[in-house]
Amino acid sequence: MQKRMEEDDTAAVSWGKGIEQASFLFLRFVTGLVFWAHGLAKLKKGMEPVGESFVSYGLPEWLAYPVLAVELLGGMALILGIATRYAAWALAAIMIGAIVTVKWQNGLIGSGGKSGYELDLVLLATTLYLGGRRQKPRIATD
Repeated sequence: MQKRMEEDDTAAVSWGKGIEQASFLFLRFVTGLVFWAHGLAKLKKGMEPVGESFVSYGLPEWLAYPVLAVELLGGMALILGIATRYAAWALAAIMIGAIVTVKWQNGLIGSGGKSGYELDLVLLATTLYLGGRRQKPRIATD
């Protein structure tokens, strides 16, 4: 009877870890997809108008290029699971910049027809989680 209970507990823990790993993978993939899509939208719009929008927010025009690169490359890195921590920290920095320079004055939900920083805040929290999460080494058990 005791052995059966231990097997049930082991199966429950194993199932829970599988769900946790699948959830993390899904979160990482979706977050990467969102950033990659935003970078792609900037690229399709053209860098001249994107640079001009940066200037309209009081930012230097050249800043549009590294932001584009981080969104595209960082987003793809999250999708593929390559250098996840570094990509996540770079994307978090972009979200901090977007909130402070562009969205803060609009408020959390937005006002006057302008979007707020709620999505940016969720993306910031997600990238901080992805950047701060440490994978535990997997130990083979026989």
